[in-house]
Amino acid sequence: MKRIKLLLAMLVLAMIITGVVRYASPYAPVVQPVAEIEEIWAIEDARGESSVPLVLALENNGVPLAYDAPGNTFYCTLGMENGDDWPDIHLTAPGAKDVELIFVDDYRYDWCADAIRDGYPYQVMAYTDTEFAYFDVIFTGLPQLCLYTDGAEITTEDSPVRVTMAAYGEAPLSSTARMHLRGASTLIFDKKSYKLEFTRERDGSARKVELSVPGFGMANDIALLPCLNDETKMRDKLNWDMWAQLRSDDEPFGARRTEYAEVFMDGEYFGLYLMVEPVDMKEELALAGAGHLLSDSVYRTAALNFSRDREYYKHPHRDNAGYEIYYAPAGADTFEAKFAALEPYIELTKTQDDGEFASRAAQLFDMDSMLSYALLMQGGAIADNFFNNMYIWAQPAKDGSVRYRFAPWDMDISWGFEKHEIGEEFERWLFFPVLDRMLNLNVDGIREKAYAMWQQMRGSIFSEAYLEEKIDQYTHLLGESGALMRDAERWGNDMAYPDGYEFITFAAMRWPLIDQVMQMLIETDGPADFLARSHYNQKAGDIFPAQEGQYE
Repeated sequence: MKRIKLLLAMLVLAMIITGVVRYASPYAPVVQPVAEIEEIWAIEDARGESSVPLVLALENNGVPLAYDAPGNTFYCTLGMENGDDWPDIHLTAPGAKDVELIFVDDYRYDWCADAIRDGYPYQVMAYTDTEFAYFDVIFTGLPQLCLYTDGAEITTEDSPVRVTMAAYGEAPLSSTARMHLRGASTLIFDKKSYKLEFTRERDGSARKVELSVPGFGMANDIALLPCLNDETKMRDKLNWDMWAQLRSDDEPFGARRTEYAEVFMDGEYFGLYLMVEPVDMKEELALAGAGHLLSDSVYRTAALNFSRDREYYKHPHRDNAGYEIYYAPAGADTFEAKFAALEPYIELTKTQDDGEFASRAAQLFDMDSMLSYALLMQGGAIADNFFNNMYIWAQPAKDGSVRYRFAPWDMDISWGFEKHEIGEEFERWLFFPVLDRMLNLNVDGIREKAYAMWQQMRGSIFSEAYLEEKIDQYTHLLGESGALMRDAERWGNDMAYPDGYEFITFAAMRWPLIDQVMQMLIETDGPADFLARSHYNQKAGDIFPAQEGQYE
């Protein structure tokens, strides 16, 4: 008898707990397996169709799903490594009180990889005692970043936003943040570029904080690149991956982390983006030692019509070009003080005497930094990164001299981009006039150094094997995740499945031309004609050394 009483007491306790969970706490009904079609019809016949969605939030194993309200579709990220088999899926709808959920389509009839790649929408019915409604679930491969502006207009000034982010197999992120538009010419397009900084409230104000970002790692900010100029969505990532082979992530202005993600803005699918670790000047200079924060300057070459809030020094030889100040040393509170470290660079470009130029250039530039930067630009035809998008890091010494190093910014105009519209410019030598003159005069044996470095690159980042490996990697991420297809549908792009063959064909044309240049430089004692005629206002038209009939 005591045993029966104990069992009854346990049953009553279980019913009480169930009631408390069901009615006194936020309830999250579970999406049940697919029902027979006759059961679906019976549910519809007994109820009226709701004019509004019955479910506005969905989770998979406790991880929030992204939601596209215009399409009434939830997106569930499952990663890229499932193959044919489905991982454990447990969909719940937090807060959907008195709502039952049931799959109408059985995703288990399909292979997981196929469903993700092709973006199959699986229909779910939600119903109450009186109403029913449908929504779709799409399974995806990439991380998902959701941004909520709460009605604020996102401009070039910081605005507060809320952020949630999920990547399969990782703890989700939920944070407050600041966000603003970034870029210049891209501001006119509907698909914008953004800078995102994660924040926490401290002492009554929002302070920047480092968080674990799913699919990306520890970060306090992220740049979101829409890759507008590139339907392959591969150019920026390829160039940053190549730079990472030349510069490690623990040295100043070194490797930038990059990862793809799908972005949602205020409940609307916003497409495929490339997350990029931004350059924080203080963090980069600190990697060189604490003293560099007090003494060094950083400038960026820029087209002045896109310059906004930074002071700039007008280029002495080129219209509509200049040098923006990105970081000024301690105590530099006047224009002259901010640009003092750039003056030796400017004066060198004005020097007419070759002997004086060669002597000063040998002292001013870190040859490895200059050559690795320039040869990356030449090999990938990264054409917008000499008179624009180039960081110049000035390091003053105690004796008053200055040493310059170089690093890239955006690198999307590359690998033959728009070569058919612009002509053969991207198949020719790209001007970097100071370096071109140094090569022409063979300052401090720079021709041999350039040749040796190019040979190293030809065995690594500028090898056919490396390029094909990277293209295959990006093709898998963009194609098998379904992301490029959805981005094409959202923004009307022509390329719905990734095709990087144009990179391989372009490299097969360009790299042998650079090979010829390097060979010519070490075999020629005197000036090289195409370098001698390299100057600031000349386009890259007819100066690349070519064999007779090569461009016919």
